[in-house]
Amino acid sequence: MKQIIFILTTCWFIISTMGCKPDPPVKNEVSTMDITIKHVFDASDFELNQAYTLPSDESVKFSRFAYLLSNFYLIDENESRIALDNQYLYVDIRSSNTNFKLTNIPKGTYKGIGFSIGLDSTTNHGNPNQYASDHPLSPINNSLHWNWQGGYIFTAMEGKTTADNESFIFHLAGAMNKIDIELPYEFTKVDDALHALLSYDIEEVFINPNNYSIEIDGRSTHKVTDSVTQKLFSNMNDVFSLSSIENL
Repeated sequence: MKQIIFILTTCWFIISTMGCKPDPPVKNEVSTMDITIKHVFDASDFELNQAYTLPSDESVKFSRFAYLLSNFYLIDENESRIALDNQYLYVDIRSSNTNFKLTNIPKGTYKGIGFSIGLDSTTNHGNPNQYASDHPLSPINNSLHWNWQGGYIFTAMEGKTTADNESFIFHLAGAMNKIDIELPYEFTKVDDALHALLSYDIEEVFINPNNYSIEIDGRSTHKVTDSVTQKLFSNMNDVFSLSSIENL
């Protein structure tokens, strides 16, 4: 009888203990997406002050390459756009400013991301002094605000042609020239943060659909509607590609 009672007591203890296991810890959600932008020229890693041959066969060295990104959104599985409002990126290869963080990424299943090179008209012509000094749109931070004309330079490219050591300066601007980019890539956001790897091919700025020649087409632009600006902007629709979006 004692043996039966001992066995029953032991079974009750085991069952009770199993039923009282603590719940697994709740994982905190991290609603961010880290972005790394890799700059290349054709298939090679891009570096400032290195010689590159443009599709026009002109050899050039870039001393500056900087631009602004805005209007970020996610494309969900129903093809709806999930806006990531009021988030901007200032990219500057000269200062190695090529790693960024987007916030407020909701959980879900997605088919891609979108963003713009440049700014919408309201933001472009808004008061630049409203931003903190470390904000991507602060003129103190980015040196891309076009004081004498109003608005921002969306992309700044500067350097020299190596054959004659002559400078080129392309300051591309104008709200009507904003370029909308959409990149397909299927991914799922759960609790973990995400990391996205983008590539920007600088060679593409000078080809497709326009094979741009610095000697023939022009060495500079400071206007939003001249042929230099229009040709270079029209080449920039396919400069970006999306390599991966992964959980951290």
